[in-house]
Amino acid sequence: MSIRPNILLIATDQWRGDALGCYADADVITPHLNELADHSTVFTRCISNSPLCVPARAAIMTGQLPRESGVWSNARGADIEGPSHVRSLRDGGYFTAVVGKTHLWRTGPGPKAGLHAREMDHLLAAWGFNHRVEVNDPIGTGSQGCAYTDFATKHGFIDAHRKYINDWIDEMRSGNPTPWAQSPSPAPKFMDIDSFIGQTACEWLRTYDKSEPFYLQVQFTGPHDPYDGPTDFRTWYQDKEIDVGITATVENPPPILQARIGSRNPILRATEEQRRQWRINYYANISLIDHWIGELLDALQQSEFADNTWIVFTSDHGEMLGDLGLMGKTVYFEPSVRVPLLVHAPGATPTKCDRLVQQVDLTNTLLDVGGVEPFHDSLGQSLRAVVLGESVADSREAVFSELFGETTVVTPRYKLTVKTETREPTQLIDCSETPDESRNLAADSEYQHIKEELIEQFLEPLSARIDPVRMSSYREYVQRTGRLN
Repeated sequence: MSIRPNILLIATDQWRGDALGCYADADVITPHLNELADHSTVFTRCISNSPLCVPARAAIMTGQLPRESGVWSNARGADIEGPSHVRSLRDGGYFTAVVGKTHLWRTGPGPKAGLHAREMDHLLAAWGFNHRVEVNDPIGTGSQGCAYTDFATKHGFIDAHRKYINDWIDEMRSGNPTPWAQSPSPAPKFMDIDSFIGQTACEWLRTYDKSEPFYLQVQFTGPHDPYDGPTDFRTWYQDKEIDVGITATVENPPPILQARIGSRNPILRATEEQRRQWRINYYANISLIDHWIGELLDALQQSEFADNTWIVFTSDHGEMLGDLGLMGKTVYFEPSVRVPLLVHAPGATPTKCDRLVQQVDLTNTLLDVGGVEPFHDSLGQSLRAVVLGESVADSREAVFSELFGETTVVTPRYKLTVKTETREPTQLIDCSETPDESRNLAADSEYQHIKEELIEQFLEPLSARIDPVRMSSYREYVQRTGRLN
């Protein structure tokens, strides 16, 4: 019987799909990921099943779209009694571990101040993790506790860290964000939150001595804002020419997007130099994480695991970085909804794959790699055969992304967003006609047949997957709170 491989999943938060140095026109500097890409399958069109933390992470964990899991926002996590690929791998003989931000329960302003992540540890155990070192979302570290705040307390800089986080939160709530002015983390060198995650994960790899194959998730919190890239890494970019992105704004935005653009006037008014500095701050955090990915790869080599370990690198969603007058995520434009995906299998021939894939594909891929029964009811398709260069079926024609009670179907050419229950179109993008995605064609009569075809072919067959009880619960939450998230 062949020896089952170890699996290392490296995940990040808010990392754009185009922010990899292995792309010829990229400005970001990622030498270690470039080297990994040279020995991996590089998927160029991986779409997040939800451009927001909790719903995206629930999709990867369960293999379910938000319409199935009911996770329509960050307000609630998935049902721990539902499917879990981690639990399945554990039950199939893997030792499962996680270091970093899981965001499988709400770690932001919702929970009470002072709550420590250890009080929610039973949830991670129920999801199937044998070993757990959880770090909060950056917002959560401002008032709640976790492994990182314990570390910062021990080393005497917790007050400086919390002031930094809470000052950023206050700025965001003021409606006058200035991401280009974000200072680096006040933590000492290589004692910031992502360095803590990297160091802790490396130590785990160096000391793992169990007989079972391992499945380790390393979940970095960056490059999610605050855009706190360290000074040392910012200097890498100071003399570099930086593309400042898409300065156009959206024509005929749907109401939700119109309201958001209106509340982000500082982003619309940002100068070219401000946009450039914003990207430097963001890219510096990416380069920091890339440094720790290099350390993780070294730890694999030193522990003699490298020759029998599959490595997956991805993110939950992207980041607009000022493109189209927007910051953050929660929209279906490429910078927000497309994520990086590298899959390395020992001995496999490296290649580039342009087929449309989505995050629920990772769920069944991880199960397939581990020799565990796949989730047959999931829309996810295992990518194992693609990575190994085996014969595979033709590329799928569409993937899906859902959030706040809306659904977007993504094809090689179009993105159609509809209200999930009624399938009423709110946004249509023709990526061939407007590659910058700045035109909303939902009301254009010339595209009426396109909308009808996309709805009939791809969305109507998904109607039966809507969980009506969980959908109703989300609608009630929105009505009661007046918030989508």
